[in-house]
Amino acid sequence: MKLSTRPRLLAASLLAPILALTTALVSPPAHASSISTTMPDTAAGQIGSTVIAHINADSPASIQQWAATILSPTVDADAREAFLKQLAFAVRDSGGVDFVDARIQGPPGMLVVTLKGRRTGQRAVLVLLPDPQQPGKLAMADLVAVDDPALFAAWPKTSVSPAEIARLAKATLDQLVRTQDFSGCVTVTDGTRTIVDECRGLAERRFNIPVNQQTKFHIASMNKMFTAVAVAQLVEAGKLAWDDTLALRVPEYPDQAAAKHITVWQLLHHTSGLGDFLVPELFEQREKFVNPADYLGLVARQPKVGEPGGDWNYSNAGYLLLGRIIENVSGEHYEDYIQRHVFAPAGMDASGFDSVDDVVPNLAVGYFREGPFSDAWKADWLKIPYRSSPAGGGYSTNADLLRFSEALRAGKLVKPATLAKMFDGAVPAGPGSYAAGFGLRTSHGRQLRGHAGGIEGTDANFLMVWETGATVALTSNQGPGQYWYLAERIADLLAALEEKP
Repeated sequence: MKLSTRPRLLAASLLAPILALTTALVSPPAHASSISTTMPDTAAGQIGSTVIAHINADSPASIQQWAATILSPTVDADAREAFLKQLAFAVRDSGGVDFVDARIQGPPGMLVVTLKGRRTGQRAVLVLLPDPQQPGKLAMADLVAVDDPALFAAWPKTSVSPAEIARLAKATLDQLVRTQDFSGCVTVTDGTRTIVDECRGLAERRFNIPVNQQTKFHIASMNKMFTAVAVAQLVEAGKLAWDDTLALRVPEYPDQAAAKHITVWQLLHHTSGLGDFLVPELFEQREKFVNPADYLGLVARQPKVGEPGGDWNYSNAGYLLLGRIIENVSGEHYEDYIQRHVFAPAGMDASGFDSVDDVVPNLAVGYFREGPFSDAWKADWLKIPYRSSPAGGGYSTNADLLRFSEALRAGKLVKPATLAKMFDGAVPAGPGSYAAGFGLRTSHGRQLRGHAGGIEGTDANFLMVWETGATVALTSNQGPGQYWYLAERIADLLAALEEKP
């Protein structure tokens, strides 16, 4: 459930749950039987062994030439280029790689192989799906950095005290600083009080400006929660209906034939069949794309990924269109509407939207690493859209995110009945489900509601234990990565806390 600019051979809606399983978002014992410490003798395993051999023997240029020969003709040009670059970066940065383990998961035939770089010990997963129509070739593939699973090896899976949750969170942050050069903040409440409010690292690396509790971070796809709440407010006011069509509410959308079959409800749940707008055309002329209306033609030109009302397929394009619906129905610019009707009533004074050339006080500079085994930081300015959008890219602080949680639970943003409707009919997605603008999963018999965000320069997560009010917010100006998983583990422990009388 993340906003990402890197094209993948593996669709984002498929990769997200696979990586979630790989990092044990679901309880590890349930999947232990699928883990092998030797490479399986399957089509994917044979290709995996060959990939490892080429990483260890080739130059960056030669591995790209070879890898192009094992990709199916069905792989589109942008995704092909992205995977070849990741392999070249692996050759450049890893110092060679060693096989760690492999697991069979996802679609039939798919293999997820864990690799370990020899130079720094950094781990990455190689995701391989052979093309059944093209023996020896891959229909899908990816190479993505992941954290060492030992990071959470000592974490309990049953209830512990708030003090122990705080100790574990702080110790893990310190370990991430040592091993990953972590920069960001984690704030945790147990439903009645703040038990963790810790920041580490640098908001700006050139001048060594440290992060603190007032630092603002970009939050990527976490914006989708605000967009969904705005839509719900307009439904509650009788200005919009869940089953209104895109054609009705955005008559200027170029593809009216498709728009007649796409509803607001489907856009909210990523079941519209629309895909992404983070494509090369956007980055070639990104200053042209400022307001939701600027994106309509771009979105309409992208290939569909499914049928309206079908399976869940994560769609940044769908949330961009919801922003335009908010504008057309309310008569207000999207950003103005969110500021007045979401941020203001929630008391979120440090949250907002920006362009890459805006100077926003206390806003951290985003950084990313180019390649799964790199340890060099690069600024994110050339890797993100020019301006924030209804699909993601705004900024906030942990304190403001906790205020959003409190306002949502207190009925300051939408009435309880409207909020309940937003979580009715959640669609299966990865290890949980997706409601209207919020991820949803169950832990220790309680609902975890929230959203993650990830793009170059951002890794963030926000989860609420709905029955108790316990909340965790994690923000980082480094990404995309796996820091978001720390918030998931904290949320599991919060869900296991005994409810106070």
